[in-house]
Amino acid sequence: MNAHTQDHAVIIGYARTPFAKAAIPGSGKPPGRFADVDPVDMLVPLINTLIDSSGIAPAKVTKLLTGCVHQEADQGLNIARIAVMHPDCKLPNTVTGTSLDMFCASSLDAINMGAALSLFHKDSVYICSGVQTMSHVPMGGFNPHLNPQVHDGNAAAFMDMPATAENLAIKYKIQRQEQDEFSVRSHQRHAAAAKAGHFKNEIVPINGLDHDDGVRPDSTVESLSKLRPVAKDAKEGGTVTAASASQITDGASAVMVTAESYAKANNLPILARIIAVGESGCAPEIMGIGPVEASKRAFEKSGLTLKDMDYIELNEAFAAQSIAVIKEWEAQGMEPDMEKINVNGGAIAIGHPLGATGARLAGTLALELQRNNKRYGMATLCVGGGQGMAMIIENPAFEPSAE
Repeated sequence: MNAHTQDHAVIIGYARTPFAKAAIPGSGKPPGRFADVDPVDMLVPLINTLIDSSGIAPAKVTKLLTGCVHQEADQGLNIARIAVMHPDCKLPNTVTGTSLDMFCASSLDAINMGAALSLFHKDSVYICSGVQTMSHVPMGGFNPHLNPQVHDGNAAAFMDMPATAENLAIKYKIQRQEQDEFSVRSHQRHAAAAKAGHFKNEIVPINGLDHDDGVRPDSTVESLSKLRPVAKDAKEGGTVTAASASQITDGASAVMVTAESYAKANNLPILARIIAVGESGCAPEIMGIGPVEASKRAFEKSGLTLKDMDYIELNEAFAAQSIAVIKEWEAQGMEPDMEKINVNGGAIAIGHPLGATGARLAGTLALELQRNNKRYGMATLCVGGGQGMAMIIENPAFEPSAE
C-alpha cells in the first residue's frame, strides 16, 4: 500500500509534563514533586499548550480523549470531562470528554481512537491524552476485585508484574548483568538527550519542575548489582530489581490529532503521519512479550518491516521484558538494531505513569524523527493482562536528499 494514496490521521501537536518520582502511599518514602498536584491540573496546561501552538480555535476541538488507569479518587468521574470543565481550560463546554483504560496502552489507544474518529469525521480535531497520579492512586486501585470466574480459571491474569518479567528472563535466558547494562544505558541516554536540549520542545513545566527527575546518569552496573530482586514470588536467583523496572511516577501527556486533508486545508503544522496500528493479546503471565505480535500486525497493515524503522520507542516496563521483545524480534528474523531502540532512554530512566506513557512514546518519537530527518518510527508497549500495542508513524517532512 502506498502511504500517500489515501488520507491519514496526523499528529499536529504534542506536549507533556515532566515525569516526577512518586511515593506510593504508605511506603514511608518522601512525597514526590507532584504529590500535591491534582491530575486534572497536569492535563489542563497541556491542553492549553496544544491549542496555543496549533492556532486552532478551541471550539473546533470535538473531543478530549484521556487514558487513565484505575479511574477512582481524583482520577475518577470521567477525568476527561472534568478537565474540559476546569475553569483554566481553554476548551469550551461544547467539547466532550471520554476517559478510557487499556492499562499501559491507555493514551496510545486514545491516539488510535482519535485517529479513527478523525478519518470518519474529516473536519474534526481530537486531543488524545493520558494522565496518572501514582502518588494518589496505588497500582490496582484502592479496592481491586477480579471476577472470581476469571481469577479461578486464570490465576495469572493480573499477577505481580515483576513476576511476569522474571518469567521472561527465565524463558529467554536473560541474565541479571544484561538487565543492569540495559538499565544503565537507559539512564545515560536520557541524560545525554536532556543535556542536548531534546526535551525542551515537549515538556511543559508543572509545579516548578521542568525536567524528568528520576534520571540517575551516575548509575553503574556495579552499583545496580547490589540491589535485591523485587518479585514477590521470585525464587532464589531472581533477577528483576527496582533498578531494572520502570519507575513509579506521576505525569501527563497529550497530542492533537486530525485528518491530514483537514490539516493541509487549514495550514496546520503536521508533526507525524499515523501509518498503522497493531494490537494483540498474549498469555498474561508473559504479558511483556506483547509488543512482538502487535508490531507484526502493524507491519502487515503498513507493508513495512522492522528494518524500515529508523527509530523505535519500546516502553521499558522492565529491562528483562524489553530484552525479551528484542530477542524474539531477532529470533523471528526481524533484525532489531539497538542503536535505533530508545535512543533517548526510556521508562527505566524517567518512569512509567501508566495512563500517560503511550502518548509520550508517540510524541517523543515524532520529534526525534523530525530532529534527525528520519522517516519511519514505531512506538510500542506491553500491557498488563497480556496485551500489546504498536503504532507506526511517518515524518512528513522527511527529505531523502538531506540524509
